[in-house]
Amino acid sequence: MKVKGSEVGEWGFKKPNDGWHIVQMGEGIDFLKKDGAPLKNDKGNDLYKFPAKINDETADDHGADIGFVVAATPFGEKQIADILVAIGEAENFDKAFPGDRSYFENEIFSKVKIKVANKMLKMKTELSKDGKYANIVSTAPMSYQPKDAPAKASSPAAAAKSAPPATEGW
Repeated sequence: MKVKGSEVGEWGFKKPNDGWHIVQMGEGIDFLKKDGAPLKNDKGNDLYKFPAKINDETADDHGADIGFVVAATPFGEKQIADILVAIGEAENFDKAFPGDRSYFENEIFSKVKIKVANKMLKMKTELSKDGKYANIVSTAPMSYQPKDAPAKASSPAAAAKSAPPATEGW
């Protein structure tokens, strides 16, 4: 077989702890799909899956999937705008796409997919009241020091991860 299993297979399904996390955005932002067909919310808005994982080797929830869904709504626009600020790309988007434009326009969303992939930021999560979901309630740049969390000593690897993102390719 092409792939071999492990005696103790770990698949990374963990719920994140409440609070701030160092997060790496994933590749493959796309429509949220079921059986290969794009899904819409109850108001008919397109839904997009943004892959993300906690990337902090000092955290007990390291590797936890905190991917999230963004609806093509005004709130979804705000979510994308906040992520772009957190990864240092907001000004580049403002320059490249001046005027009253939507992040959900094909040309712009294609660029969002490229620029967000593999970028680091901080996200604050809170467990839903029913305990089933981790909700992302805040985003921030890697340089942000939350008032409600002690600052961690920076390792050389953490410092490299928090370096400002490159903006080449505009």
